Amino acid sequence: MAEKDITTKTIESYNDVFADIVNVFLFDGKKVIQDNELIPADVLSQYKADGKIHGQERDVSKYWHNAGIKIAFIGIENQSQPDKFMPMRVIGYDAAIYRGQLKANRDKNTADKLYCPAITLVVYFGKTDWNYGKNLFDCLDIPEELVPFVNDYRLNFYSMKDLNDEQIKKFRSDFKIIAEFFKAHQSGTEYHPTDKKLEHPEETMDMISVFAGDNSFRDEYNSLPEETKKGGISMCEIYDNIIQKGIAQGIAKGRAEGIAKGIAEGRAEGRAEGRAEGEAKGKAELVKNLLAIGRSIKEIAEFFKTDESEIQGLIAMDN
Repeated sequence: MAEKDITTKTIESYNDVFADIVNVFLFDGKKVIQDNELIPADVLSQYKADGKIHGQERDVSKYWHNAGIKIAFIGIENQSQPDKFMPMRVIGYDAAIYRGQLKANRDKNTADKLYCPAITLVVYFGKTDWNYGKNLFDCLDIPEELVPFVNDYRLNFYSMKDLNDEQIKKFRSDFKIIAEFFKAHQSGTEYHPTDKKLEHPEETMDMISVFAGDNSFRDEYNSLPEETKKGGISMCEIYDNIIQKGIAQGIAKGRAEGIAKGIAEGRAEGRAEGRAEGEAKGKAELVKNLLAIGRSIKEIAEFFKTDESEIQGLIAMDN
C-alpha cells in the first residue's frame, strides 16, 4: 500500500501531470490551468483535538497562481480502498487551508482581504466499487428536524476504473498512459499502448508496475541504454519489448524442461515427447503472464502465429 501511495504522489507532483488531472476532472479537458501557473504547497497541516495538536498530511497539493495572484489551493487525495468517512477527512484538509490563510493575513494585518478557495479532488484507484456516500450527510446520523440547518459537504470524487474512453482521451500528460493501462488492467479488456513519448517514463513505469503487481515495466525501462532513454521512449515500445522477451523466454523455458524430462527418462522418444510437453508448459506459463498484463486471447494468438483455440487449450492446461 505504501509503495502505491509513493509512486502515485511522485507522478502527480509534476506540474504537467497535476494540471492535466485537474483540467480533465474539473474542466472536461479544457486547459484552464497551465503548468507554469502551479507552485508547490505545504502538504502538512495541524488541528487541535482533546487539547492536543495533531498533524495531518495531504497527498499532493499546489497553489494556482495567475499573474502573481493566488487563485486557488488545489489538493489531490488518492484512495486505493473505500473510506466511509472521506467527506469528513476532506473537510479537515480544506478547513486547515482556510485557517492557515486567516492566521497569515492576521499576522500581516490584512485580515479583511478575501481568501482563495480550497478545492480537493479524491481520485479512487480501487478495484471494487465505492459503496459509501460522497457527501457529509452520508457520514452523519441527523435527526429529521435538524436536517435543514446542517450544511452538507460534497466530495469531488473520480473513480479511475469507471472512466470511459472519451474521458481518458482528454488527458494530455503521462497520466493518459496510466489511465489507459489502469482501465484495461482492471476491466480485463484489450490494452493498446500509445506511441506518445513519455515525459516521465521512470515514474510512469514505477506506478504501472506497482498497480499491476508486475515489475516487467520497471525492469524493461531500467534495462534500456541511456541514449535510448534520452531520445525518448513510448509505452508502445516498452510494451512490445516486454512481449517479445516474454515469448523468447517462454520458448527457451519450454525447450529446457522438455530436454530435461527426455534425458531423465533415458529414451530418445521420451526426449522428443518431453521437449514437446515442456514447450507447451512454457507457452502456458507465458500465456498466463500475457493475460495478466492485459493482452487478449486474440492478440496472444497473433504473437504465437496460431489460432485462438490453441491458446484456449494452453489456458485450460495451465489450470
